[in-house]
Amino acid sequence: MKAAITGLCVISTLLLATVMLMASGEVGVYAIVSKVVLEPNETAPERIQIWGAFTLVDKDITTGKQTLTPQRGYMYFTLSGSASRKDVALKEWADFKSIAGTGQAVAFGRFFYIGRFADELISRPAGSVPYVLMGGDPVSFNGSHGENPVRAESVTPASPNAYPLNMGLTKLASTGTLAAVVEQLQAAIKK
Repeated sequence: MKAAITGLCVISTLLLATVMLMASGEVGVYAIVSKVVLEPNETAPERIQIWGAFTLVDKDITTGKQTLTPQRGYMYFTLSGSASRKDVALKEWADFKSIAGTGQAVAFGRFFYIGRFADELISRPAGSVPYVLMGGDPVSFNGSHGENPVRAESVTPASPNAYPLNMGLTKLASTGTLAAVVEQLQAAIKK
């Protein structure tokens, strides 16, 4: 009996460690932020426009980790969820404000892709695959479904997506495994 309980504890610990490792590795966007607009104002924001250069990250295990071609534009989000989730999101929004215009590349958000991940995702008709599950779980399909969340600079902000709260902002180094991605983002932000 004691051995069975010990075995169950070991298995539970291993499963928990695996879940924690997977959760800490999930990221949806690499970006260089040029400016941030908080709406309706900076003292009580409900929505955020994050402007800059972005590339979405694919976590499809069959294709390996890939990114879309970086593009300039903006992402438009609204607060959603419980009060504690909103408080965490507001702290992340303050982090966006602090790095805006510095040229610092960051990783943030949580996105999953339904269908083949490719640059044509940007121009697909609404509702066709592939599409993006933003801030959700691909198993239960909760979250906001939509097209590429990066909007062209010429598009008027409307219908914000739910903010994809995940692990906060992580600064990316210009050297190492993501050096090529950072370099592509730097080139896109200069266009």
